[in-house]
Amino acid sequence: MPLSKPLGHDDESGFSFVKEILQDDPTCAINFDRLQRHPEKGYIIFEFLLCDEKQPKVNPYTSHPSKYWHKNSQKFISLYRVAQDLQATLYLVNYSKKGTANEDKVKVIKVEDLTAEGIAKETVWDTTRSNFAKWFRKLNRECCQ
Repeated sequence: MPLSKPLGHDDESGFSFVKEILQDDPTCAINFDRLQRHPEKGYIIFEFLLCDEKQPKVNPYTSHPSKYWHKNSQKFISLYRVAQDLQATLYLVNYSKKGTANEDKVKVIKVEDLTAEGIAKETVWDTTRSNFAKWFRKLNRECCQ
């Protein structure tokens, strides 16, 4: 399979366009960050959850969708439904921006079951940015085969 090009710039144009077109209408859709197909594991969906450094008591290791489920449950429910429809694995990845105090903290949440009340079954691991990069790059290379 031919390889795709390396990532260049972030394409926000589609997001901006839809925001303009919807005006102030509530959206009935979700954007998800990454969809890839693994030759053995099937589809994999990644949703990257930025932990804002402006919240000093929250970092990637302490944050979890269950703590803000009441504000954003529909996003996670929709992601899980898509994952089920595609028979995909859904990963939620907490991270902080490079250059911040928590830049080296990454939490990976593999969602195994989810209900309207929250994530019912998950596998979670806290890792470092470099260890996550090794795992993620390996997985990405395998998807290019």
